Amino acid sequence: MPSSKILSTLLLIIAGALFSLKVLSGFLPHFVRTPPVKWRKRVNRAILAAEKATKKIPVLDFGWKTGSVRRQMILASFKPSDYSNRVYGSKIAVGPEDRQNRETFINRMIPAKRTYNRVIYGFFHPYCDAGGGGEKVLWKAVETTLQKDSNCVTVIYTGDFETSGEEILSKVSKRFGYELESSRVVFVFLRMRRYVDPKTWPRLTLLGQAMGSIVLAIEALYKLSPDVWCDTMGYPFTYPIAKWVARIPVITYTHYPIISSDMLDKLSQMPNFKSNIGLRLKFLYWRIFMILYSGTGSYVDIASTNSTWTQNHIKKIWPICDSRIIYPPCSTENLIFKEESSGWERENQAVIIAQFRPEKRHSLIVTSYASALEKQKLEKNVKLPKLVFIGSTRTEEDRQYVEKLKKLCFDEYTLPKELVEFKTDCEYTIMKDYLRNSTYGINAMWNEHFGISVVEYAASGLIPLVHASAGPLLDIVVPWDTKLNGQVSECNDSTRTGFFFKDPSDPDFAKYTSKNYKTLRDIFLQVSEMSDEEKLAISQRTKKCVLSKFSDTTFSEKWNRVLEDLPEIELAHQ
Repeated sequence: MPSSKILSTLLLIIAGALFSLKVLSGFLPHFVRTPPVKWRKRVNRAILAAEKATKKIPVLDFGWKTGSVRRQMILASFKPSDYSNRVYGSKIAVGPEDRQNRETFINRMIPAKRTYNRVIYGFFHPYCDAGGGGEKVLWKAVETTLQKDSNCVTVIYTGDFETSGEEILSKVSKRFGYELESSRVVFVFLRMRRYVDPKTWPRLTLLGQAMGSIVLAIEALYKLSPDVWCDTMGYPFTYPIAKWVARIPVITYTHYPIISSDMLDKLSQMPNFKSNIGLRLKFLYWRIFMILYSGTGSYVDIASTNSTWTQNHIKKIWPICDSRIIYPPCSTENLIFKEESSGWERENQAVIIAQFRPEKRHSLIVTSYASALEKQKLEKNVKLPKLVFIGSTRTEEDRQYVEKLKKLCFDEYTLPKELVEFKTDCEYTIMKDYLRNSTYGINAMWNEHFGISVVEYAASGLIPLVHASAGPLLDIVVPWDTKLNGQVSECNDSTRTGFFFKDPSDPDFAKYTSKNYKTLRDIFLQVSEMSDEEKLAISQRTKKCVLSKFSDTTFSEKWNRVLEDLPEIELAHQ
């Protein structure tokens, strides 16, 4: 079947599904939120029957109404986390504390008899156990939400069936240091996560994942309808579903737009675009998808983004949406190792912390360094820093990539081995030692949406040498006035927090030739001539900047404002 026909068929399917849900939206909230008649009596009888039997756990099945009953039991429960669905699936087991306090529990099932208001915040994050930066945002938002309201409950919609809720929260504590009140964290495990896995959609991946997220959102709401829908992973086609099916407020945290004008421009500017029918069909596909993506923004109440770059794109895509920047929680408080007030004692080395993938442009760093080394032979009093590449390798392809980099360094450029070091998959404690003792931190990626490694450099006292684009340029390595303790517009010797570079290999290099950015080679030579006093001043200034902008405390303050600015949540229908 031709690609154009496949595309049109899929668009008809997704449009038909959305139209059907829109038509049914008047009935659907009742379907997912209103329990069946006499459900309280069934729960009460099940508890009483279990009391007469030895070690019997009352487990109930309400069929297609199970999700609405689970919701009501969570609202009444003494320990909501008991109503996670991993063990009993579509059935509901009454929690031990609720069985012990049966009479009060049954009475609390009646909204008028509850002495508290309980809001259920649903966090849609199908890969909540991944342990990356996106998950750090999720768990800090969950922790902040729980701390703001002692009565609220957070629900995590995830597909991580291979582990339990207790194990996930234990990893959160070890990885991020966040201690959550586990009794108010409910895990709803979703069976259909494969539909948002890119491997499921080898062709038309964007559209396939969009359709898959709709299916997954319907499953989530069917199993448990929250009072607020929080998407912290980036599934925009779930927003109209949450509005139509449950009629609840929608909060989003966007790490990067799933499609942007940059992607369309880059495709249309390819040399053979006009003569290549495949590229033109792809452009049409992306264009139609962008229109669909734009429509999802009308269902968002508050859209938060991780950086200025992402914010600028979201404003174009969702112009009518309330959007605001909330920088990721980078735990900068925990990375302030020491104050070099007595002098500069760090080693003359530059670290590059990034996964070993081509888009991180390690080869650009190597090539620039080799060129600077040749230039250094002609200069006096110039000593280039040692390079230390630190990163993880997820696949065999990544490991082969590291070997190619080593060949580039030692075979093609014949760089001295004492000047270049590779540390793959090293422990976090080892990485922290390098952050504590090095002088520079390099990030060469083009259009890094945010750049948490750059924040780690700055918080650790390193001097950032970064590509002049996106997050590092607009948000992190910004001019900073230490007396005002604030960001300023002019960059000079007294406000500098790092150094920028551009390269002819940048896709948008021609647009920025007038900015007169140096190349990385020239930056290497420039910083090598800095005095210890200059290094110390930049280091201290940069640390103050990131501690103010990217701390966990700052994230919590801004997330709390989002919760406060939400439309009034209807509690009467609970």
